Amino acid sequence: MSELSEKRAKRDAILAAKKAGTLPYTDIIVEKKDSIGIITINRPSTRNALTEMAGGTCDQLAQAFQSMADDPEMRAFIVKGAGDCFCSGFDLSAFDEAQWVPREGLAKGREEEPWAALSMGFPDNPESSWPVPYWWHELWDNPKPSIALVHSYCIGAGLWLVNLCDIVYASPEAVFAYPPIRYGAPLTPVILPPWLLGLRKTMDMALTSRFITAQEAYDCGLITKIVPEDKLEEEGWKTAESISKVPPMTNYFSKMIAHHYFEGLGIKSEMDFGTLACFMMEHCSLPGHYLEFFDRVRKLGVSQAVKEQREKWGYPDEVLQRESARLKAKRGAK
Repeated sequence: MSELSEKRAKRDAILAAKKAGTLPYTDIIVEKKDSIGIITINRPSTRNALTEMAGGTCDQLAQAFQSMADDPEMRAFIVKGAGDCFCSGFDLSAFDEAQWVPREGLAKGREEEPWAALSMGFPDNPESSWPVPYWWHELWDNPKPSIALVHSYCIGAGLWLVNLCDIVYASPEAVFAYPPIRYGAPLTPVILPPWLLGLRKTMDMALTSRFITAQEAYDCGLITKIVPEDKLEEEGWKTAESISKVPPMTNYFSKMIAHHYFEGLGIKSEMDFGTLACFMMEHCSLPGHYLEFFDRVRKLGVSQAVKEQREKWGYPDEVLQRESARLKAKRGAK
């Protein structure tokens, strides 16, 4: 069996486990205490960056969220990050070409085009294509209330994740942003949701990709409450226990009613349009588009590609610099 055939066989086995709901939890920790679930993103060495590969962090999270929905004893669940931060976004090192399995059916030579990066690693059947938008059904439509506990970085995919949770507590040091805008990615509605941020703050973050503080996030409705970092878990647990004392169907219908209001404002149609617009932009041939950046990642490696992009499009961000310095000092003190 050739190396490529082995890669495809391994990928197919992972997809079969994904379909059966039996993926091993290598990137996350899933616990249950009484009637409350706890899901911890456990990749502290990468600041809890999420991998998009088949069977990776995103698939494991989706499976864990579904398991919460399917457990009749579950009343609420908490989502948090291990180590220094909540989530630093997607793991760009996964775009290392060695980790991808070329899609069957690409014309010879076409796999080298920048747009083909998103086609790498995914088979041709629609059931296992890239799950855009991530966690929409697993979180938005989940009958069990979800609570996100955010400390330090909550950026990119991390912001995507918490925006679909029902309650979000953040430490005063938490920072929020969508850095891929600097790499050519357009506004993604569920990451920078106008229905939470409002038009002005949405445009502010979408056009600059600047980092905002927990106070700014609270002021515009992105988070529920600011809680001292050493009290986050206590606050989350207290809220989860309070939720667990309400009849499950009451909570379920409360979620349905609230979501129905926002869906009446066009959230789901905006998600469809936003996803289409993102793919149109990412697959275009204009200089600076997102997949051109991923092409540089594949050819140069993550560090060099990010360095190039920051030199070309970066700018000093006071909020980011302050939090980076705080984390560096915190690690140095250990």
